[in-house]
Amino acid sequence: MSKKGENITKRKDGRYEARFVKERDEFGRITKYGFVYAKSYLEVKQKRDIKLKSYEKDNYKNLTTEKENFTISIGLWLDSKILLKDSSYTNYYSIIYSKIVPFFENIRIIDINENKILEFIKYLKGQKLENKRIKDILLVLKQFLLYKKINVKIKLPKTPQKKIITLTDDEIVIIEKATKNSNDIKVFAILLVLFSGLRIGELCALTWKDIDINNKLIHINKTLIRVKNKDSSSKNKTRIIIDTPKTQNSIRDIPINQVILPYLEKFRKDETSYFLTGNSEFMTTKKYYMFYLNFLKSLSIKKYKFHILRHTFATHSLMCGVDIKSLSEILGHSSVKTTLDLYVHISDNEKLFQINKLTFLNLSKS
Repeated sequence: MSKKGENITKRKDGRYEARFVKERDEFGRITKYGFVYAKSYLEVKQKRDIKLKSYEKDNYKNLTTEKENFTISIGLWLDSKILLKDSSYTNYYSIIYSKIVPFFENIRIIDINENKILEFIKYLKGQKLENKRIKDILLVLKQFLLYKKINVKIKLPKTPQKKIITLTDDEIVIIEKATKNSNDIKVFAILLVLFSGLRIGELCALTWKDIDINNKLIHINKTLIRVKNKDSSSKNKTRIIIDTPKTQNSIRDIPINQVILPYLEKFRKDETSYFLTGNSEFMTTKKYYMFYLNFLKSLSIKKYKFHILRHTFATHSLMCGVDIKSLSEILGHSSVKTTLDLYVHISDNEKLFQINKLTFLNLSKS
């Protein structure tokens, strides 16, 4: 039989066979497997998943906290969080099954203590993960343990603020010149981000209906993201959706800078069209990111992450005197503190300019 993944194999007689967990012992260990058969991969996968959920839940009910299987328990906990947005569910799923389960799958929940948590942190550091990622993983684990009423102290690692990288002044000039001379709206979109601070997902989800040229506003109310596919009958593990932004603050109106207004009028399409494509089909973030990198390469500019454009917009806005409250709302931050914490790295020349504003009466007369 040829293996097709997910415990599904194709038999010599042409049928597909899928294996699932049928029985577990009192400690949650697998003691018996069951099998289902079908004519197609998708059909057998769907039949297997229905059986799997039924048997796993029946077995789970018979387990006590002291004996229950960690993998089953945290999986059911995740499935119970029905109010999670698809993007958050995808993030939780990735953290649980790629980072948490591999370490705890053979450990009883009741045996999780501070020493085990310290071992887990050491395990994560051994994977050379950044403190920010480790913190995110520990926060998910902490939520689960609190849900299971396991009171374990988890010390979260400190995450020092990284220095924000921006485009240099020379690079901005090169990009502005190239974008203004181009008739490709995908190129102009880079200039739009430099003057608005849009995230790449927001840009890809943007339609002409969201751009109010008359009132000089861009309405940000959705984003394009790739999420885990919850449909077990689909052969695709992920799917692309256009959803509301993750936070309420990200739903916002961005004023249109007068510099780019003429270009928006030049490229304007029917309001049902997506901004980047000019038709009813959106462009994925991956595809546009590759376009962006190739554009930088054509200008002999090094490969910057797309988010650098947003950082450049924010930093230059502050240097040009945009007040922090307005900038925070334009960026869609949850608070002014978030904006200040991110963009405190104003250049040395700007710091010198600001400190020279300080004068004292007697010294200024001398």
